[in-house]
This record gives sequence, C-alpha cells and structure tokens, in this order.
Amino acid sequence: MTAIIEGGQQQPQENINSQVKASFVRSQLILFNSRRKFGLLYSLATLAGIFCVPGVIGAIGSETEILEAIRGVLPLPFISLLVAVGMYILNDLVDADLDRTNAKSRPIPSGKVSRRQVWTFIVLTNGTGVVLAASTSNLTSIMLVAPMLLIGILYSAPKVALMKRFVIKNLTIAIFYMLCVLLGITSSYGTELAFSEPIVPIHAMAIFGIMIFVGSIVNDLGDVKGDRAAGRRTIPIVLGGKSTLTTLIILLACMPAISWTLYALAADGMSMTTAIATSVVGLLAVARMTKISRVLQDAELMRKQHKKWFPLHMVLQTSFVIGGLLFI
Repeated sequence: MTAIIEGGQQQPQENINSQVKASFVRSQLILFNSRRKFGLLYSLATLAGIFCVPGVIGAIGSETEILEAIRGVLPLPFISLLVAVGMYILNDLVDADLDRTNAKSRPIPSGKVSRRQVWTFIVLTNGTGVVLAASTSNLTSIMLVAPMLLIGILYSAPKVALMKRFVIKNLTIAIFYMLCVLLGITSSYGTELAFSEPIVPIHAMAIFGIMIFVGSIVNDLGDVKGDRAAGRRTIPIVLGGKSTLTTLIILLACMPAISWTLYALAADGMSMTTAIATSVVGLLAVARMTKISRVLQDAELMRKQHKKWFPLHMVLQTSFVIGGLLFI
C-alpha cells in the first residue's frame, strides 16, 4: 500500500506509519498548533457575540461579584476554541488519506502523531469544552454546546459524513460558526438584552454565517482535484469554478443589503457603525473574489486564497464589537 507525498512521489504506507512519533505532551501541542488558527477564528466569533449586544458592558460592570462576572463570560471563547479545534482534528483524522493526495503536510497524514494520541486530543478538547460550559451555570450555554459537539461528530462520522454532502457541508460549517456567535450573545449578561432587541443577534448570525459559508467554499476551490478523486460533490465540483464565484459574489453583495435593512428596522437598537463596516467588508470580499477568478486554474495559488480570507473575518468581528461598545 502506498501514499502520495509532495512532488507526486510515492512511498510505502508502512514507512509513514513507522516514523518516530512525538511524546504525548508534544503530540497534543502539535495537534493544537496545527488547527490553532481555525480555533482562534471561532473563539473570536464568540467574543464578538458577547460584546456586539448593546448594553452588555454595562450589565457586566454592574455585577457586584467579580468572580461571578468572570465565570459567566470568560469560559465562552475557550469553549468555542476547544470544540472547534477538536472538530477540525477529527476531520483531519478521517481525511488523512485525502490530505496525502492533496499533498498537505498535516501532523496526522505525515505520521508525526499516532491515532491514539489523536483520539486522546479529541476527547480532551471536547470534554474540557463541556466542563467549561457547565462551569458557567448558564443553561443556555450548556444547551448550545450540545449541538456544537453533535455537528462536529456528524460532520466527519463515516456513516453520516456531512462533509461529503453537496451544500450540506458548507451549511454545517456556517451553522457551527453561528452557534459560536450565539454562545457569546446568550452569555449570562447578554440573553435578556438580546431578546429585547432581537435584530442585533439576527444581524450578527446572518452576516457571520454568510462570511464563513463563502470562506468554506473558497477553501473547496483549492481542493477540487483531491475532492474529485475522493468522489465528493462539493459546490465547485458540481457548479464549476466560474459559476461558483458568481454565486459567492451574489451572496457577498447581499451583506450590505441585509445590514441596512435590519438597521432601518432596528431604529435605535443597532449601530450605524456596524452597518457601515459590514458594507465595507462585503465590498472588500467581492474585490477578493475578482482576484481569485484570476488564479482559479492554479491549485497551489487557490489554496493560499483561503488564508487571505482570515483578515476579513477579523475586521468583521471587530466591527461588531465596536458597534456594540458605542452603545455604552
């Protein structure tokens, strides 16, 4: 049995498996670092969810018990971080052979860590996420972690494998990301405020959902060769590159329309700063799409495009936080 490595060469599978494995502690650090960037993205989405609700800073500040305030808010971003990293590592474990085909030098396909170390990491990250959720004593937080864990399992589980299903794959990623945002919005101090002005959480989840949905498809554009070889029906494979880009541009163009419509409906409950920033990010994302169209046929350059999507996520998250803080 052989495996494909960079440069198109092949080497025996047993050679990969016989590489010296990292120690337990080092293996856990290697796995975490391999998906740290993605975990941080989801963690910051939760942080943005906490502070995008107008008035939440005042509610936290009015808490007389400092430890109570810390317990109700601080664990939330770490829950998203741990569950997201665990979800990605589970996906890497299932996709190890495909990652070798796509010449990706991740810890699992490269043989740096053992399967036992990988499973230990998955259990530890998800288990710690559950413990942190319970520590908040917030029933809503605990209830939101359950579907997050379920999505992470069903996304990669061989018999269900949502990651192999047309459109469902990208919708699953978007829903998980939206749950991370909602986890922040429904903190002990934000739930009542969010329900009093539901436009704010609706706006946050809709915009964040579109951005991550589009970003996940941009990632698929760079993996067309490997996905086609694995028999997967991703959006770029089914629609073709050019039609996919057109669809994504239309979705991104909807972001300013959604923001300004909800701003008009929210009266004084939503910051104009957020609507303006969302419009700017949407336009920047459309501009990025035009650049992507020029390298559509270059698989190596296409893989780099997903990394360039991260700054747009950061700007969007920051704009929602600033919009919420302006209501102090």
